[in-house]
Amino acid sequence: MLPNVIAPANAAPATVSTPDADPLRAVPKVVPLPEGIYFITARLSANIRQQIKGVGFPCAQLSSLPEPGHKPLQFLTRDGLAASAWLTGTEGVTVVVTPESATLLVTTLTLTGQLSSCLNVSIQRLGDETVPANVDLQVTAHIQRLGDRTFSSGEWASAGDHLFWIESFTINGSPELADGLEYCSVNPTDPSGTWVKPGTLSGTRRQGMPLLGAGFRLGSALAATHKVHYTVRFLRHGDVDGSDGSVCRSSQPQDPVMALKVAVLPR
Repeated sequence: MLPNVIAPANAAPATVSTPDADPLRAVPKVVPLPEGIYFITARLSANIRQQIKGVGFPCAQLSSLPEPGHKPLQFLTRDGLAASAWLTGTEGVTVVVTPESATLLVTTLTLTGQLSSCLNVSIQRLGDETVPANVDLQVTAHIQRLGDRTFSSGEWASAGDHLFWIESFTINGSPELADGLEYCSVNPTDPSGTWVKPGTLSGTRRQGMPLLGAGFRLGSALAATHKVHYTVRFLRHGDVDGSDGSVCRSSQPQDPVMALKVAVLPR
């Protein structure tokens, strides 16, 4: 079985500005691959492509980790061998991995208004099954006094340095989530937590009512290849990690949810 695609622990996407003042978000993922020949492609799930200086976004850059004693990967593109390659959803590249090869690094680049989930990178070992792609998602949290704020997969959804609680949230993202993910939240009017599907608000808006817990679970098809990882942060109790289907709750009564993060990653 091929290894998982691994995102750096607790690493938030880097944000820089292009010369035209378009914020550019870079999300790196480390992909350890066993020896073999691989064909790598990117699938664009929405027609939201933008171009800046001839470069189409969203896109992904393939490169190697600088590991001492290992040789950089060489990617076979239509222009020949190169030390790095770009994927924009129009074509793929081939790479040969040997025991001496460095580890693959996949960096997804998006602009403001684009979701990293719109570009899914697929890695297929020739003669073998496809490595499950990361299923990216977007969390839109309704935060006390701040309103709606949007966060990427694995990123803390919170008010940052402000002690404002979360009142509700909505999950959107990759098409696979539509029938593969459910989530719920707990508040004083829904103490058990009602499970809903992506695109559905969980919690309340503009009622001053904080969440008191949250949970996530995967359907059978997506659960066969992926796991859902999530953590909920409470004002007094602190962080509570959840496993597939468990609802994170505080040991303290009426302890509001101050932040949460969730990611769907390959097994």
